[in-house]
Amino acid sequence: MKQKCFLFIGVALFLCAFKGDGLIENVYPQLLGDYKFYKSVADRSVSYAKDGKDEFSVTINKKDQILFFKNGKKERKMSFTEMKMPFLDDENHVLFGEKNNYEPLFYHGDTIVIQSYPIAYQENYFIKKKP
Repeated sequence: MKQKCFLFIGVALFLCAFKGDGLIENVYPQLLGDYKFYKSVADRSVSYAKDGKDEFSVTINKKDQILFFKNGKKERKMSFTEMKMPFLDDENHVLFGEKNNYEPLFYHGDTIVIQSYPIAYQENYFIKKKP
C-alpha cells in the first residue's frame, strides 16, 4: 500500500514538473525562433545595433525558454509563464522571467520588444532572423 502511495505521489510530482512545457509552441507558435538586436529606444534617443561593437541575439525555443546571447555566447536563460499583466494596454505580450520575477515581452509581427536586455529600462527591439 505504501509503495502505491509513493508511486502515485512520484508520478504526480513528475507531471507537475512538466506542466509548463508547450506554452510557446501551442499558444504563441509565431514567437519561436531566433531574433537579432535591432535598436534600443529611451525617451527620445535611439541606439542602433549597427553602431555598437557587440552582437546581441535572443532565441525562443519549444521548451518555453528565452535564451540571451552576446557575441554568440549564452549569457542567461529564462522561462515563460502563462500569467498576464491585466493593467497593460498592449494585449500582445507574454511574461518571462524566473522565481516569480517576471517581465513582459511584447510582440508584433516579426518584432519583439524586451525592456531588460541588452540595455536595462529601455525598449530593446529584436527582429526575427530569416530562415
